Amino acid sequence: MRVIKEFSQLLGPLRFALALVLGALSALAPLAFAPTSYQGWAFVTTVIVPAIVPIFFFVALLDILMSAVFMSSSTGERRAKHRKALITQAVLVGILTAAWLPLFWQVLNPG
Repeated sequence: MRVIKEFSQLLGPLRFALALVLGALSALAPLAFAPTSYQGWAFVTTVIVPAIVPIFFFVALLDILMSAVFMSSSTGERRAKHRKALITQAVLVGILTAAWLPLFWQVLNPG
């Protein structure tokens, strides 16, 4: 519990929420390979989640860009904070990409 509190203080509330969403979306990736369903929980995992993944992917990339911009104009402790946020978000984007790339590759290259 203490680690989560320190991590949330390091990132701040919005970045921490974004990190949680990216983690949840990455965890839901295997469920999206099920046949598309328009009822129940399967609707969420096969239709809604794959639709919002690209949105959060680009939100995270924008956060990485903004962290880099703020890091370039900061010094000392604030620079280190932005660097840690940048690294954390980059790792989460990498995990999200690795989790969802097989599905999007399959959708974009049928056959």
